[in-house]
Amino acid sequence: MYMQVKVEGYDWSRYNGKQKKTVPLDYYNWDGAERYTVNAYIRVCRDKGSLHPDNCSVTKHYKRP
Repeated sequence: MYMQVKVEGYDWSRYNGKQKKTVPLDYYNWDGAERYTVNAYIRVCRDKGSLHPDNCSVTKHYKRP
């Protein structure tokens, strides 16, 4: 499993999970300007290997008021 996060104007960022472990998602690897965008998208995907396409959940949209 892995998580993908996308903020307005940037590509998807991928965060890999670890089996039977908790993975914190409080990373600060984005450009400082990304913190001030209005729209963000997040989805969870299941890695099925290189021969099969990955299954991803519905993309959830978050909008800052």
